Amino acid sequence: MPSTLIQTLSTAFDTAKDQLADTPLYLACSGGRDSLALAFACHQLYTAGQIARLPILLHVHHGWQSANDDWADLVANWAVEYGFDCRILRVNLPKNSETAARSARYQAFATVMIDGGVLLLAHHANDQAETVLMRLIDGAGVQGLSAMKIWQDKTIAIDEHSNKTISLWRPWLGVSRDVITQFARAHQLPFVDDATNTDAAFVRGILRAQVLPILQSINPKAIDNIARSAQLLAQTADWQAESVAESVASFTTAHLPYQSVLNIATFNQLPKSAQSSSLHQWLQGDEPLPPSFATTQSVLSLLNRADNDHESQILWQGKRHAYVICRYDDYLYRYRADVWRLFTSTAKGDDAPMSSCDGWHWQLINDEQCHLVFNTNKPIKSLVPVSRMMSITIGKHSYKGKKLAQKLRLPPWLRTHLWQAVIDGGDGEDETWLIAPMMAWRLPTGEQVTMDNFAPIGTMVYNE
Repeated sequence: MPSTLIQTLSTAFDTAKDQLADTPLYLACSGGRDSLALAFACHQLYTAGQIARLPILLHVHHGWQSANDDWADLVANWAVEYGFDCRILRVNLPKNSETAARSARYQAFATVMIDGGVLLLAHHANDQAETVLMRLIDGAGVQGLSAMKIWQDKTIAIDEHSNKTISLWRPWLGVSRDVITQFARAHQLPFVDDATNTDAAFVRGILRAQVLPILQSINPKAIDNIARSAQLLAQTADWQAESVAESVASFTTAHLPYQSVLNIATFNQLPKSAQSSSLHQWLQGDEPLPPSFATTQSVLSLLNRADNDHESQILWQGKRHAYVICRYDDYLYRYRADVWRLFTSTAKGDDAPMSSCDGWHWQLINDEQCHLVFNTNKPIKSLVPVSRMMSITIGKHSYKGKKLAQKLRLPPWLRTHLWQAVIDGGDGEDETWLIAPMMAWRLPTGEQVTMDNFAPIGTMVYNE
C-alpha cells in the first residue's frame, strides 16, 4: 500500500514537471497526519533522486488552541531532521471559525510565497467527499459540486494595493484517508491529531464523524464514489464554463471591470436552459465568488420586464466590490457602485477638471477619489460638454436636450457626461464625435461605436 501512495505522488510530479520547472514549491504542513505524510513522501522521492528539490514547508500557527505551540515546534524540529526549509507563520484570527482560519492560512501563505509559486496541499478523497456534501446542503450547482480541483489558481489580496496569484496543487485527491494513515503509521511519523476535525461544533466535523460513516455503512465505497462524482462534475463544469463564456460574449456589447452592458434582445435568443447560468456568469464578472441564486433571479425578472420603468436598481454586494444593476431600453447595465455614484452624483461633466498633454484627461471626483480617464492617440482640437440647449446635427435633423438623449438612446445617468470632440483626423480633415462613458457616436451620421473598437479616442479606464 505505501508503494502505491509513493507511486501516485511520483506520477503527479512527472505529469507536472513542465509546470514545476523553475517555480518555487511550497508545502502546507500543519503537523497532522495528511500533510506530514505528504512531506515525508516528498522526502522519499527526493532521496531516491526522483525529484530535484524538497518543497519549503509552511506551518501556520493560528493561536487557536493551547497545543498550537507544540505543533509548531514539532513541524520545525521534524523539518530540521529531514533537511526541509521551514517557515512558521503566525496569524491572529478575528474569530475562531473554519472560514476565518482558512482565510488567514492562505493570506499567510501568499505573504511569504512568490507570485506564481506552487503550494502542495494534502487534501484527499475523504476531504473531497466532505466538501461535496457541504456544498450540496448549501444548494451549490455544477461548479460548486465539482468541489476541489487538482490544480487551482488562487488570487489573494496582500494589502490594499497588491495581489498575488498562487497555484494550489492537490496530487492526492484520489487517495483515501485510510491509505495515508497506513503510510504514516508504517513510517512512524509523529503526526498530531486536531480535535476540531471531528468537533460537532463545525459542519465538517459532523460530516466526518457522523454522516460519512453512515454513508459508508450503506455503501463501503461511498467516499470513493462521491470523489469520482466530483471529478465527473468537474469535467461537466469545464464544458459548461466554455459554453457559458461563449454565450456571455455573444450578448455583452461592452465590458470593463467597472461597467458591463448586456444586449437583452441577443440574450433572449439563448435557449431558456442557458439563460440563468449565462446571466449568473455575466453578473459575477471578475468577482471571485458568484452572486446568490436569489440575486440572479431578481436580475432576470428585471431583464424580462415589459414596462418603461428605468428607475429600478438591484444592488449586489460582491466580495471585492458592490454593484448596481439597472436597465434602459433593451440593455442591462452592471456598474461598480462607486462608479455608479460618480455618474449619479452632483458632479457634472462640465464641472470636471480637464488637462491635455499627449492626450485628454477627464476627471470626475467624489469623496472616494474616483476618476475616469479617456486616452487618445490623435490631437484633440476642441472638446466641449454638450449642454441641454446645444444643437447637434445628426443626418438631416438637429437635436438638443431630451430629444438628443432619446435619439442617442443615452441612459439618463449618462446625460450630464456627454461631450463633443473634434479630432485631427490627418490630411487636413477633422473627425467629430459625441462621447460618453463607454459610448461614442460618429457625427454627422450618428453611427454608434462601442468603446472596444473606438480607436480614434482610445479606451476609457477607471483608476482608484
